[in-house]
Amino acid sequence: MNKKKLNFENYYKEKNKLTDLTPKQIKTKKYNLKDYLSPVYLKKKYNLYLKYKNTDDIELKFNLDYIKNFFKYKIYLYTIICTYYNPIIFDYNFYNNNKSKKIIKELMNDYHNKLIKTIINRLKEGANLKITIPYIMCVRFMEQIKNYSKELYDYIKDDYIKKCRKTIGLCHLPNGKKIYKILLKNNLGGLKKTPEEIHNLGISLLKNFKPNNKKTFFKSREKLFKECKKIALYIYNNIIDKYFHYKPVQLFTIKPVHKEIEKTTSTAYYEPGKDIVYINLSHYKECSKQSLYSLLMHECFHQYHYRLLNDFKRQSYEIYGYNNGSLIEGFAHYMEIYCDDYDNNNDDNNDYSILRKLRLVVDTGINYYGWTYNKAFNYMIKYLPHKRTEIINEIDRYICHPTQSLWYLMGKIEIIRMRDKFLKEKKGTIKDFHHKLLINGMMSFISLHKIFN
Repeated sequence: MNKKKLNFENYYKEKNKLTDLTPKQIKTKKYNLKDYLSPVYLKKKYNLYLKYKNTDDIELKFNLDYIKNFFKYKIYLYTIICTYYNPIIFDYNFYNNNKSKKIIKELMNDYHNKLIKTIINRLKEGANLKITIPYIMCVRFMEQIKNYSKELYDYIKDDYIKKCRKTIGLCHLPNGKKIYKILLKNNLGGLKKTPEEIHNLGISLLKNFKPNNKKTFFKSREKLFKECKKIALYIYNNIIDKYFHYKPVQLFTIKPVHKEIEKTTSTAYYEPGKDIVYINLSHYKECSKQSLYSLLMHECFHQYHYRLLNDFKRQSYEIYGYNNGSLIEGFAHYMEIYCDDYDNNNDDNNDYSILRKLRLVVDTGINYYGWTYNKAFNYMIKYLPHKRTEIINEIDRYICHPTQSLWYLMGKIEIIRMRDKFLKEKKGTIKDFHHKLLINGMMSFISLHKIFN
């Protein structure tokens, strides 16, 4: 293939056609079952890697470097079962809420007879290679999916759970530490950081922590939601004009998390496909009023980021194809410093600032240093004693998605470094910096460094 065509745009278009479609799906063209673990899909993915591996495109080379290791170490077998934002539940509710009854029937048939069977086969393959899910996660997973798939529930209960391991960290599995480093590079957008550096950074940032016992909380779901909408409106009317050239036409969209998934999700998250910021109202007793402002800054600027890219008509591959979660989450976390009452020298009153520091220690602690579940929980509860539910969800997250939680603070630190250099060299205003940072899509820091230098 011509090297000019071995670029990210062409790769992204081909990648989006890989999903293993059934004849019914091809005929109706109305839905697409994302069976990412099926042998057919994985074979197509590997062939696509072979086709593009000699590219000169920086973003594509970065992406394909991970794909190479994905297959070399069979990374897809390491996190098949996920209790954090459980995809089994998400898929079930998505497919079962399709408007057409005919399509719902076809989707649910594929869900049970194709997707679930693929998961079971991959669990069997992993078990044969001594790559298994932690026992504690399996128990929680079974509780979550018992009303969604009897076949998967019964297989785990009758067979798989007996093979589960007592440990929780990636480092206890074959090639675990090596895979953790691979995930680290991929998830940090190419930043060269070691697990040891990140672990020690987290410890140093928490060194002078002083607990604040004067936090106040919400008395009802309704009061939490009302305050969220109030803060989102303030951010739209006041913060954007101070720090950005572009302002979206529409106000930020805030909605409650669906009750079926409240137990498996965080306090808030943004969903790009729907352009909605979701608030988990079941956390009203644990979400402090002091921290809510920064939480809404974070999620609203996710929405701002995607709206900017869409309104400036960036290509789909630049928005959804590039692979830098550390830019996406790092930017949103970075925007929290522009809260009106933010104090850089005293941010221990902010639960979410503390949480992002804890993640550096505990994610690496579990997955690289082999911490037990109890050690991780006890370490976190010392800093956030009122967030028991969220801590349980957080630890699930570190086990299910090693290194993903590091996006936030590591990305923020890098963006601040880039900002300070940009302003010091008088290359423009803070508004100019933000626009330049965001306008090229979700590209890696490898590419961003070239743009800013």
